[in-house]
Amino acid sequence: MAPLIDCVFLLLIFFLVSTMLKKLNRDIDINLPVSESAEKRVPSNDQSVIGISPDGRFFLNGEETNIMALHRELRALGLENPNWQIRIDTDAKAPLRSVVEIVDLCQFNDLADVVIRTYDEHYNKR
Repeated sequence: MAPLIDCVFLLLIFFLVSTMLKKLNRDIDINLPVSESAEKRVPSNDQSVIGISPDGRFFLNGEETNIMALHRELRALGLENPNWQIRIDTDAKAPLRSVVEIVDLCQFNDLADVVIRTYDEHYNKR
């Protein structure tokens, strides 16, 4: 009976670790804008996440950054893989100029797959 219990605990640990590695958490604490016509997509690890806080600060994959460092990262991504997806997570009260600045940077660096994340009750909590 003891070896069976050990085996069950090893399987439990394996499944816990494997599910934790499934999706990277690159979100920042913001209130997403609501959209009635947004396309539903499954979250993916094959993207870079750019966050914009209500006061206009920038985040890349959950880490705070500035516009120059963001420009360097997007240039490297554009050269390496122009089909890489960029997801913009912007607060509903973030300055529009910050969103436009990010979209311009993506276009300037030949990154065409740019999406803006909106609130979805299935994936988000208010």
